[in-house]
Amino acid sequence: MTQRIRFFDIAKGIAILAVILGHSAIETNLFAPHRTAQVVLSICFSFHMPLFFILSGYFMHPERRFRWLREAKQLLFTYVVTALCVLVGVICMATLDHESRAIALRQWGMAAIYGSGDISNLTLWRVDLRIGAIWFLLALFWARLLLHCLAKLPYTPVWVVLCFAVGYVSSRYVLLPWSIQAGMCAVAFLYLGYLAKKYDVLGMVKRFPYVWAIAFVIWVVDIVLFGGMSMAVNNYGSRPVLAVIGSIAGTLCVVGISQLIDQVPALGSVLSSIGQASLAILCVHLIEDDVLPWQLYLGVLRMALPQVPLVLLSFIVRLPIDLIGAAVLYHVPVINEWFYPQLAKRNARNLAIEMNK
Repeated sequence: MTQRIRFFDIAKGIAILAVILGHSAIETNLFAPHRTAQVVLSICFSFHMPLFFILSGYFMHPERRFRWLREAKQLLFTYVVTALCVLVGVICMATLDHESRAIALRQWGMAAIYGSGDISNLTLWRVDLRIGAIWFLLALFWARLLLHCLAKLPYTPVWVVLCFAVGYVSSRYVLLPWSIQAGMCAVAFLYLGYLAKKYDVLGMVKRFPYVWAIAFVIWVVDIVLFGGMSMAVNNYGSRPVLAVIGSIAGTLCVVGISQLIDQVPALGSVLSSIGQASLAILCVHLIEDDVLPWQLYLGVLRMALPQVPLVLLSFIVRLPIDLIGAAVLYHVPVINEWFYPQLAKRNARNLAIEMNK
């Protein structure tokens, strides 16, 4: 059981690194479009967010009662705390840059309230900015709530497909606040993860190793023909069917790679630790991504080290910030349990032991 949890943590570690690398590629492409950044973007966005949703579903028990307080703490409270940190950060940056703090607060406050992961002209009212990566927290909350409801209905697969279809089609006409439609589509990925555990898909793949090869080929085709994918606004690119299938294949491949890495003690331990801190890393990354003027910093990095790919430089600079910030969060009383769910479970278990003494 321990080993199984460990390689899933390794997979989450790879995925959160892909999130940071993918966002570095986006910033680099905005600064100076380059083939390297485009390839990195295609690889990262082909699997990272679907993997998080699928693995979340893998450990779900939708037949049980929905735990409102626990889900709110782990997802909604973390969203609020992270968004407040963004607001404080942008106000500080506006002050340092001698810009209007009122405008910064209004624009970023509206972005936080609307909760969209990307900018869209389909919002119910004008929203100039996007809150960014923590759209995932809102979408995961809705997806988990919806799957708990749908799992109790007859013909659950039909309802899941219908939920995905409604979320996908409706987002072509209007983008609702709080990433509701992203959550509706994410239900399908959660359900796939739930089914993967229920029917022991990993055990089946182990018995039929050629499935890995098929999955890898599909994933490579998806990357080569990548037509864009942003689950934040239900944009599955110019080839939506390939994007969905490719993301599932990519998730399976990354889990398989993680099983191999698990056999390398040092590397497995590092990536497992990163995976366990993935929620905290995501939130810290969002703060620096929204607050810091990366376009300015990229110009400095390019002049300092022109021979090194800019996307790699950006990643190397960002990663320590995110890891250190996540480590600091671990030691902040009360809220550390929101950003580290395993810490909350451990503390609850220790409390139960103490009470039974």
